[in-house]
Order: sequence, then structure tokens, then C-alpha cells
Amino acid sequence: MTDLSPSPWPDRWPGDPPWRPLPDDARRAFRWGALLGWSLPGLLGPIAAIILAVSDEPSWWALVLGVAPPALAVGLALWQSSWAFRYTRWRLDDDGFRLRRGRWWRREVLVPRARVQHLDIERGPIERRFGLATLVMHTAGFHHGELRQAGFAEDDAMRLRDALVPALREHDDDHAG
Repeated sequence: MTDLSPSPWPDRWPGDPPWRPLPDDARRAFRWGALLGWSLPGLLGPIAAIILAVSDEPSWWALVLGVAPPALAVGLALWQSSWAFRYTRWRLDDDGFRLRRGRWWRREVLVPRARVQHLDIERGPIERRFGLATLVMHTAGFHHGELRQAGFAEDDAMRLRDALVPALREHDDDHAG
């Protein structure tokens, strides 16, 4: 007989509340960014097809090279952007900022407030179009010194910046006047 009891470690990734998803506009921004990123590899096939058609008699290979790489690039871009959106969650708690990413290789990062050196808010053209921002946290003692997450609503990014780096820190009093 098979045991059908629930697992003691339920699969709740990327997280139930209080974990917050990225806004819906992030899905569209991720999609456009991935399509642009995959456009160059997708164009290599049609370029090869044109070269093949000019140098030899046109063949079925030219048709395959002209259609398959762009279709594959679009499919990969849509898949990549969908998963980047769907499997990203964040939250701000008393310990600091937490970020969960990934479906198969899951990663959860905690950036304690005490480790945050400064924060940057970046907005590329696609993000500006959708009212989004990338939050870049520069930290002390973190793996690569920064954590970068795209797809935040601009208001959320600014609130996170203000919450994680207060205007006056305790150690700043020691250096004042």
C-alpha cells in the first residue's frame, strides 16, 4: 500500500503571502527584453538562408534555416520571460529584504538591512514604458557585492530604497559635527 499523506515539506515555491509577486507589467517587460535578447541568435538562421540561397540553388535547407531559428528564438524568449516572472517573489521584513527566484534551481537571498551600503534604481527604456524599475542593492559582505532585481513597480522600488537605507543611520551620529 502506498502512503498518500502530504509531504512534510510542501512545495510552496516561490511563496505564499507575505511573499509578493512582481507586478503584471513585469511579465510584459520581461517578454520584450527576452525577445530583444534572443533576436540576434534568431536572425542568424535567416542570414544563413540568404547566403545559402544566393550561393547555391535555393533548397529546402534555406527554408528550414530561414524559419526554424527565429521560431526557436521566439519560443525560448517567451519561455524564459514567463519563468522569470512566475518564479520570482520578494518581501521586506524586520530582518531585511528577501528575494526568491527559480523553479528548478531555487535561490533565496536575504540582504540584512545592516549590510546595505546604498541602493540604485535603474530604468531602461522598456521598464520606463511599463512604469517599472530595477532595484540594485550594493552590500557589504554579500557574494558579489550587489543584488539586482528587475521588474519592480517604480513606487515599490522607491519605497524599498527608502525602507532599506534610512536617511540617518545610528553610526552616522558619530561622524556628525
